[in-house]
Amino acid sequence: MTWLHTWSSILVGWLLFTIFFTGTLSFFRTEITYWMQPEQHAAVPSEKALEHGLRYLAINAPNASEWQLSLPDARSNTLDLSWRDANAGNERRRGPRVMLNPSTGEEIKVRETAGGNFLYRFHFELYGIDRTVGRWIVGVVSMMMFVAIISGVIMHRKIFADFFMFRPKKKLLSWIDGHAISAVLALPFHIMITFSGLILLGATLLPFNSEERVRHRPQGTEVRQNAQQQNLASPDINALLALPISSMIAHAERTWQVPVESLSITHPGKANAQFTLSGNNRTQLSAGRGGSSALVFNAQGEVINERPASVAANASQATYNYLDMLHQARFADTLTRWLLFFAGILGTIMVGTGSVLWVVKRAKQQLGEFGFELVRGSNIGSIAGLMCATGGYFWVNRLLPADLTSRSLWEIKVFFAIWLVCVVAGFIWRDKKGWVVQLGFAAVLFALVPLLDHLTSATGLDFAVANGDSLRVGFDLMCITLAAVLGYAAYHVTKAKAVKAKRVNSAPSPKRKDTARQNKPQGDNSEALI
Repeated sequence: MTWLHTWSSILVGWLLFTIFFTGTLSFFRTEITYWMQPEQHAAVPSEKALEHGLRYLAINAPNASEWQLSLPDARSNTLDLSWRDANAGNERRRGPRVMLNPSTGEEIKVRETAGGNFLYRFHFELYGIDRTVGRWIVGVVSMMMFVAIISGVIMHRKIFADFFMFRPKKKLLSWIDGHAISAVLALPFHIMITFSGLILLGATLLPFNSEERVRHRPQGTEVRQNAQQQNLASPDINALLALPISSMIAHAERTWQVPVESLSITHPGKANAQFTLSGNNRTQLSAGRGGSSALVFNAQGEVINERPASVAANASQATYNYLDMLHQARFADTLTRWLLFFAGILGTIMVGTGSVLWVVKRAKQQLGEFGFELVRGSNIGSIAGLMCATGGYFWVNRLLPADLTSRSLWEIKVFFAIWLVCVVAGFIWRDKKGWVVQLGFAAVLFALVPLLDHLTSATGLDFAVANGDSLRVGFDLMCITLAAVLGYAAYHVTKAKAVKAKRVNSAPSPKRKDTARQNKPQGDNSEALI
């Protein structure tokens, strides 16, 4: 089991570290995108958001067959609008989309950015290769991770006792303890996130078990749409504002005990208009994304229909939906999301310390050998280098011109360019110098993110603090925290003993004990070899 645990993890350790780290950041991909579009930072939630949204839609989409308003919530400060034209057909995706400042009603033009979605998709599809191939690779890596977790539990006979043991300044023992603690502390999370990831990739890993589904357009759709087109008229904004929409929202919030997040209006401005209200009132995790109920009102404010949460078709679908909700934290409130985030950080530390531990344990015996030096250099580029690339990704988002063509592609190019430079540098400086330079550079990048934010955002940080913009302030605080951790790691490496790789004199010695002493490296330099 020790052999299996070691090789099932070290062979894919660098890619696994990347998957864990970017996947952990993906718990807050919406917040990351918000930070990377500073034009949104002037938006402040307001009670007039609904009025501004209805007024904008009445003026700019008077002939639409449906309006959709997404109200500000805990993860968004903006008012998002979309609508469907009467002749758009029975399409799944909605039509035009705009973003408004809920307090002023002004349209917000945001810059193009890859945002948090790049990190999210990269963690399970990689980048620059066919999506199916990328998912296959991630699936294989996830399976090896799952094997490493199970074999690690079996081989660790004193797993609970060692969980309460940490021996600082003991070099090899400190790395072992750090690896064990980060693994055991969030062990249920590690098992869940790895196994659920495999299940979500099931259609890719087992393509012969998939079915081709054909979507049929309901008969009579065109007739209904043509009838709607003929009867549509421009809505009267004063009549719209006079409708009891606020009473509908209050009724729904009393029923669900959660805020209303979205409002859909079909046939706006007509006597037969219907108002569908939805919120984060998910009651059925087994139903997946359809686990929330909705209320439908008529123009008089009366409930005419209650759409219950959907139900999974069978036990297999219910199990899949449970794991999907858990893996992507679709059910999570802010506190739960942070708990999952820190569990993901522990998983990232577990993978990183495991890769470093492999080097530390073999430092005295294999220094100078090709395989050892390969892992030693790769550790620097894949761990510290990824930190530099991520920090650079946030910086280039603010430094590139906002109207640059293919802007999101340039963000991604810079991300990989920085990472490539760090990988090459890691092979050149494979000792503590490589770690100190890259960890220190990453620490500086993250430490200066708040200053960058203050200077390049539509509003300063004082505005964010005064208006309680927890999305933006929380991002900056996390960057400072990460900078402190990276800075401490760089400082810790500088305190390690310098590596002195000397060739051993092969002259025979009269005493075997003296020869052994000559062949032994001077001092315990394992920690400096990380």
